[in-house]
Amino acid sequence: MTEQGKAIRRDLGPAISVSKVSFQYRTGDVPALNDVSFQLPPATCTLVRGESGSGKTTLCYCLKGLIPQAVEGDFSGQLEIAGIDVTKYRIQTLSRHIGFVLQDPEVQIVGRTVYEDLIFGPRNLLIAKETIVSDFPSVLRAVGLEGYEGRETYQLSGGEKQRLAIAGVLLMKPQVLILDEPSSELDPAGRRNLYDLLLTLKREEGLTLVIVDQQLPTSHPLVDEVLFLKDGELKEADSIGECSVPCTLPPVLSSNEAPTVLTVDNLSFAYRPETPVLKNISMEIRQRDFLALVGHNGSGKTTLAMHLNRLLEPQKGTVSYQKKSLEKFSRAEIARSIGFVFQNPDHQIFETSVEKEIAFGLVQQGINTKEIKKKVDEVLGFMALEDYRDHHPATLPKGIRQFISVASIVALSPEILVVDEPTTGLDTKGKEIILSRLRELNDRGTAIVMITHDMELVREHCSRLILLEQGEIKLNMPTTNALKSLEFRDFIGQ
Repeated sequence: MTEQGKAIRRDLGPAISVSKVSFQYRTGDVPALNDVSFQLPPATCTLVRGESGSGKTTLCYCLKGLIPQAVEGDFSGQLEIAGIDVTKYRIQTLSRHIGFVLQDPEVQIVGRTVYEDLIFGPRNLLIAKETIVSDFPSVLRAVGLEGYEGRETYQLSGGEKQRLAIAGVLLMKPQVLILDEPSSELDPAGRRNLYDLLLTLKREEGLTLVIVDQQLPTSHPLVDEVLFLKDGELKEADSIGECSVPCTLPPVLSSNEAPTVLTVDNLSFAYRPETPVLKNISMEIRQRDFLALVGHNGSGKTTLAMHLNRLLEPQKGTVSYQKKSLEKFSRAEIARSIGFVFQNPDHQIFETSVEKEIAFGLVQQGINTKEIKKKVDEVLGFMALEDYRDHHPATLPKGIRQFISVASIVALSPEILVVDEPTTGLDTKGKEIILSRLRELNDRGTAIVMITHDMELVREHCSRLILLEQGEIKLNMPTTNALKSLEFRDFIGQ
């Protein structure tokens, strides 16, 4: 154990002390946290659970000191982290002791390259450059980014950005580490490696962990205690049902005999010539397909998906819709037929209310006002968003913003719907709602292409599976067959 780890373990006081903490956002109607109190020992891991909007992220902001220092609202109560009153010190000072991995990794990435981004935090804490350089390789290796030093951050996949955000915080060597959905965009192997790494840091370095994570089982050896939040208040586990109800939708049926609606032929693409991302990809999407697109972080899934509605142009090969190259369709025509829901909902949400966001695409299509209102009402009900009609999307939890981003594309009634990680960070109830709506659209005739790292969703909902590995198709077959293959078992580590 390091000297830092020994010092923390010798501290007999709690690592985290929260007393009667309440907070209501300036734009909120009700408190996001209400009279929350708990104490956590050092060198332990606490898992925070609760439905979307229950106050999990708000609690993380409080533990980091972002609330009350940087977020407007009404705060009361006492917070001590690592013996420090977080309400009385600047966030910059707190960063020496408290690390925070945000739910959206892009918010934390500031450097042009992986190297520039990683050294930003430690250099701002005046850590000696030689110390940073000596720690650099081991931290990159620990998060699975070895050899990425010169990679430009905008080229990283969502999972790679999440790994980078974690690495940047670890390099600052905090005593307490708060992680808000740190594994949501990681592939199965990356998720296992992250939990193993955190377990080692807890045991050997004395690191105190607070984790919001829908993927982490409460029985995992990393977890020492579980806090359940509901409507901003701490609850007993049995009072909220522990969010573990399995999906009960009927099994999917293969649609291999249906007509082909979209064809990818010999597609290749690279952001930089020396680093090909897609290599000679050929595939078909058929009517009423429910297709899972899976693979390790950086395997090319999002890049391939962005070619399906011409967000990216092929450098080699073609993408055809209804036997006609996408190049021959206008952007408006493509939007009507092939919908795309981004991995990060904030990349496509920009209106000032949920109602306006859902209506935006319909307005652009020139649909009359009466029909727009009818369609918006229908979609609000379909996506369980009626209560949020007049809310500004930016004031809503990320899980609700994901619902909004899906709803805005569903409103256009596309023939093909591409969704990139639609369940990231959602609780079980949220996943059930999203998947049931996608299944209903699929039953109506919409082909669904879903990028996901959640293998349970793949097993339960997807009729066909494509596995990408280093930009090439490794598997392309009905899901029931793929699950039995050696290639798939190797991918999930079985």
